[in-house]
Amino acid sequence: MNDNTCLCKSGKQYETCCQPFHSLKAKPSTCEQLMRSRYSAFCLQLGDYLFATYHPDFRGDLTVEQLSEKSMDWKNLQIVSTETGVDKGFVEFKAWYLLDGELNCHHERSNFIKQQDQWFYCDGAFYPNEKSGKIQRNENCPCGSGQKYKKCCG
Repeated sequence: MNDNTCLCKSGKQYETCCQPFHSLKAKPSTCEQLMRSRYSAFCLQLGDYLFATYHPDFRGDLTVEQLSEKSMDWKNLQIVSTETGVDKGFVEFKAWYLLDGELNCHHERSNFIKQQDQWFYCDGAFYPNEKSGKIQRNENCPCGSGQKYKKCCG
């Protein structure tokens, strides 16, 4: 984030994008804003924020400490689709990460609910067959570098 562009790939500066949510100075007004802020919170290992925005009925045994651990080397976020209702919403996304030097894709359709003017992540449907990403060598790298896959993460 050396140019201070937000990690959620909105194109906005972090200070005007996800930081107000992370510092609890503002609340996401849509489920997509919450999803983007959670992605950047995973990148920044902000376990307190992730825990606070995870609906209590769906947390199970998760702890702030577990959510604070660096689990992946996150590289890019692609929003596939968003559906927002009054108190329910869905965001389908692909989050690209490096694991053991290989670029992988976490593809999920996340469920969100809104209670007392606050959006919460509940759970999601995963697409495990897309873990490899199946990227062609001459395609743009999904990590967001702007380079061809073969010259970047391929």
